Amino acid sequence: MIRALALLVLLAGCAAQGQSAAQIRAGLTPAQLARAPGPVLLADIPDAGLAATLQIAGTANGVETWRSAGNQTLSFRSGVLVATRGLGDDLMGADVTGTLAALRGAGQADYPRLLSYLDGEDRTLLRAMTCTMAPPVSATVPGIARSFPTVLRAETCHTTGLTVRNRYWQDQDGTMRRAEQWIGPGIGMLVTERLTD
Repeated sequence: MIRALALLVLLAGCAAQGQSAAQIRAGLTPAQLARAPGPVLLADIPDAGLAATLQIAGTANGVETWRSAGNQTLSFRSGVLVATRGLGDDLMGADVTGTLAALRGAGQADYPRLLSYLDGEDRTLLRAMTCTMAPPVSATVPGIARSFPTVLRAETCHTTGLTVRNRYWQDQDGTMRRAEQWIGPGIGMLVTERLTD
């Protein structure tokens, strides 16, 4: 237990304030990651200048929640972002049913996506988008200890005055190895990379 806690502190140290995701990644070694008490996720919010390593805090109803040393959380359903906490302008929830179905399919699909946020007066704001998933393309995700063969899927979502592009790299068992996903207008894009299983 003490060894696991020491490693968490070491991993958290790799996410020192002001470090980019590339700097954090460069500071991690395969040996450090092998000693991690569970899977490690590297998260980067380029527009906010935030990057950190996260570990799984829990799973409920098919949603995995990952927590940083700073207590920010990212929640995913099968690797697709459904909520954030502790970032400011958080994504309170998302219906990603269409995205998940499109990721399981082999062809192109059109579907709705609904995102919810809180405004400054704690009122729920909904953003409805229409999305399209492009056909899969083979791609390799470079890892720290090894590279992962994946299938890359590109998703384009739009609503009045806004178009966003998300990208998902899944390996053959469906694990999301890397993703670039739009959180919302206040935060922008989230880039995640699963460093270990």
